[in-house]
Amino acid sequence: MTHEIATRTPGFLAWQQEHWLYHCGDGSAFLGRVGYLDLQAFPDALEMLLHVNDEYGWTAEQSTAYVERLRADGDATAYLFKCNLCGRHLAYSDMS
Repeated sequence: MTHEIATRTPGFLAWQQEHWLYHCGDGSAFLGRVGYLDLQAFPDALEMLLHVNDEYGWTAEQSTAYVERLRADGDATAYLFKCNLCGRHLAYSDMS
């Protein structure tokens, strides 16, 4: 599966090291860069982003403030994916 994604799937550029998201044991489809306003249509992906920094001790307020600054064409952006099997939307973010 990793080989197929690496060799047969169009790539994308991220600010840091890009990585592909997996769900249901398979690689998800990359949908594009998104910002906070775009994420309103994908509550499952938004929820994922709001909790991605929990392990680093971020408060809910810090996470919310960070996610609200995400812009599709900004220095902090999110990368939206969709599980090919169950349809769940996933996202990760990074910044320059």
